[in-house]
Formats: sequence, C-alpha cells, structure tokens
Amino acid sequence: MSEFLQKEIRKLQKDVGDRDAQLKRLHSDKIESLQQEVAKLQKENLEQARELEKSLKLVTWFLRNYFGQKSEKNIAGLKTETETETKTETETEDTKMPENEPSDGNVKQKRKRGQQKGSKGHGRTEQSELPTDETFLEPSVCACTSCGKPFRQLTETEDSPLTEIDIQLLRVLFRRRKYVTQCLCNGKKIVVAAPPPKLYPRTTIGNSLWVHLVVQKFLGGMPTNRILKDLSLNGFNLSQGTVTGGFKIINSLLEPLNQAIVHHCRQADFWNADETSWRVFDTGKKRWWLWVIGSADAVVYIVDPSRSKKVPNEFFAASKGVLMTDRFASYKALHKAIQKVWCWVHQRRDFLNIFNGVKKLKNWAKQWLETIAKLFVLNQKRFTLWSKGEHFGQQWDEAQASLQQHVQDMKDLWHEQLWKTNIHPEQKKVLNSMKTHWHGLTLFLDDPRIPLHNNRAERLLRNSVILRKNSYGSGTEWSAELAAKLFGIIQTWLINRLDPQKMLRYYFDECSRTPGKPPPDINRFLGRCVGDAVCV
Repeated sequence: MSEFLQKEIRKLQKDVGDRDAQLKRLHSDKIESLQQEVAKLQKENLEQARELEKSLKLVTWFLRNYFGQKSEKNIAGLKTETETETKTETETEDTKMPENEPSDGNVKQKRKRGQQKGSKGHGRTEQSELPTDETFLEPSVCACTSCGKPFRQLTETEDSPLTEIDIQLLRVLFRRRKYVTQCLCNGKKIVVAAPPPKLYPRTTIGNSLWVHLVVQKFLGGMPTNRILKDLSLNGFNLSQGTVTGGFKIINSLLEPLNQAIVHHCRQADFWNADETSWRVFDTGKKRWWLWVIGSADAVVYIVDPSRSKKVPNEFFAASKGVLMTDRFASYKALHKAIQKVWCWVHQRRDFLNIFNGVKKLKNWAKQWLETIAKLFVLNQKRFTLWSKGEHFGQQWDEAQASLQQHVQDMKDLWHEQLWKTNIHPEQKKVLNSMKTHWHGLTLFLDDPRIPLHNNRAERLLRNSVILRKNSYGSGTEWSAELAAKLFGIIQTWLINRLDPQKMLRYYFDECSRTPGKPPPDINRFLGRCVGDAVCV
C-alpha cells in the first residue's frame, strides 16, 4: 500500500512539474508576444507621430503661404549680435528706444512704416522736366473798398503748382494730294502722295497707339479688355480682334530683336534664373512654364510646356559661367562649364519651415536661422567694400577672414550634428540637403559679386506674375511667345536705363519704313541710347 501511494505521489509530482513547466513556457511566450506587440505599437506610434509632425508642418506652411504674411524678414526673437550692432549704428535718435526704458508689456515697439516723425525729409520731388502751362489767377478784390482806387499790380507772383493729366486721342487725317500731268510727253498721268508710314499694311492704328497697348499690357500688367475699356471712356472704340491681329504681326516683328537679346545674354558669365507657371489655354496642356534668365545687361524669358532640364540645357549649351538659382533639379543637370550657385534664402527657408511647424525643434531651428542671418550681415559688409572698389587692405582682409571663419563654423556645426545618433528625421533631411549643396552655397567666398540670394530673378518674374493674375495667362501659343518676348525686351531696356515707350516707338517707326518687316540693323536696339530713346 505504501509503495502504491509513493508511486502516485511521484506521478502527481511529475504532473505538477510538467504543468509548471508548461505554464512557464506559456507565460514566457505570452510575455514575448506582448513585448513584440508593444514594440510594434511603439513603432507605429512613432511613425504616426512623425506623420503628424509632417502634417502639422505642411498645414503651418499652407496657412502661412495662403493666409499669412508672405515676408520672411521679421521673425520674433531672431537677431544676431552683428545685426544689433549694425542697427544701433544706423538708427536715429528719434526712432531709438531708450536703453533702460521698459515698454508696455515688455514688448519692443515696432517702427512705423514711412517717414518718421521729426526726421528730415528730402523735400518735394522736382518736376521741372514736365511741360508747363501757365495760368494767371486774379484776386477777388483788386481795388480799395473805401475809395475805389485800383491796386498796382506787382511783377512777381506767388506760384502754386499742380500736376494734371490730360489724355488726348487724336485722329490724324492724312490728305494725300493728287497731281495730273499737263504735258503730252507721256500721256495723262495722275501722281498720288505716298501713304503715311504704318506698322503693317491696312492698319488704321498709329505707332504711338500700338506702343500704348503694348506697354499697358506687358509692363503695366493690364488685360487687353481693360485697356480697350479705358480707351472707350476717352471716346475711342477699338475691337479686340483688331488688337489681336496686330499683336500677332508684332510677334513676328520682334523675333529678330528677341533673338539678338538671347544671343547677347548667352555670352555673359553670370546669370540669375528662375521659373513660374504660365497658362496657355488653347493647347492640350494648359499649364506651361515661364523661365527667366538674366545677365547683367540682358533678360530672356522662355515659355515652354516643360519644366524639365531641356530648357536650361538648350539655353546654356555653349555658355560658360556662374548661374545663381534655387535647388531645382533641372539646373543641376547643366554641364560642368556652368557653375551652380544655390540660393541661401531657399536653404534658410528649410529651417524656417521647421521653426514654424515642428515645435520640439523650434530652438534648434532658431539657432540656425540666427547663424544664417549673421552670414548675410558679414557678407554684406564685404560686398559694401567690394562695390566701393576697396577689395584690398586691412578692412577687406578682416571682412574676408570673418566671413570665411563663419562659413567654416557653419560647416563644422552641420557636420557635428549629422554624426549624432538620435537626430530627428527633419533635422537629418535639412542638414543632408545643406551637405549636398554646400559647394554651391559657398562659391561666393571666392567671388564677391555672387549674392547670397536669387532675389533678382524673382523680381524679374514679378511683372509677369501680375499680368498672369490679371489675365490668367495666354489664350494661344503665339500670344504666350509674344508675352515672353516683350517681357524680355522691356526688362532689358529697363536695366540699361532706357525708356521702353520711346524705344518701342523708335523700333516700330523703323519697322514702318518697310511695313510688315523688322528693321535690318537690330544691334541699335540692344542697350544704347539711340535716336530719341533717352535714358530713364
């Protein structure tokens, strides 16, 4: 009996041991499964947090660009020691805040726009070059009220100038005289005076009016229908079809001049470039692209359905020099003879988007924004010396050394931060971009004429963007080509300080000598004061 009990006891002990082992295995498996599930959830949570950060950054960017202030100049709390010193030296006593005077709510008072109260102005703008029409005004009383004896008139007058505008549309009727022979040498023959010069045969619009239509549309940014409405208010009704037909002929007349400007621009050694969208409604692809390429004395606009590398590659195929632009991929594909310089404003914008959109990285982005702000200040000091011709001596050496040291410090900083293991994905993305473009971002160190920004190209696009907003683009492909040609021709004349109205009138008058054909000598219109086309 005792052996049987002992046998049962051992059996039960074995069963208990097996169950304990099984429970331990189940417990261990459960813990491992739960740990894997927790790790998976943590990974998903981290990914969702990153996606949320990206979404918040995108929403912040969207709200800022479509509903907020477009300017990137003023950001609360951003300043450098160099900026503060420069501002203190240049601000006047009237605008400077007292050093120890607290402001309401500890908020620094913002400088108002325009001329400051108490500051010395520049006086009224001199308008003596305008034609003057004198009108004499008499006093209401010119005699003594007691005895009636008239006052003696003085030679001097008290002048009160007013500037008026008088738009006068004039219809000139050219009466072409006819003569008939009175001899019998060659029989009876009637001779008629030649017709007046016209831009093209059968037109009834004079060159001055064509200039007005072109300048109002392609420099003033007014749609054609508004220009015609303005003319109708002055008593002249002109049909849209007449203007469209004339513009089509002007497009062909301007082709040689546009090609000459393109050729001249390609021969430069430094350019700014940018692009923006442009609509062309009668083509299969409505959204086209308007490219601008500007040298020191010539500007070219190219309208093309593509935003690919084809456009810059074709333009710079035989050129050699430095191109300042943003980091768009199409410019990166250019051949090695074109040195690519990248815009620091676009690089700064990456940090600005993080500053505004990723809360946990706000301080980090702020430090980088202040560092880049100091870079702009140091480079401006060097550029000021260079523009004055003082690119030698102690001041120049100090400015160059300070700038080079700051750039080296920036390189060391992004290199150090990229080596960190716990770097945030947004930080890594921006710093890797800076690393990739570092060579193009620092070419300005060896060439002082290179700016840190591409503002010039963006300003050259401003006039075309205004017209695009007012007229939505172009109706046909040829009208888009006309817009690109006139944008380039007008801006080329403006940067050479030539009056576009007088230059266009001179060009159209030359075309009128052979109606429907461009003038044979185009070089006269490329950047010199010719004829009556005086500098502006």
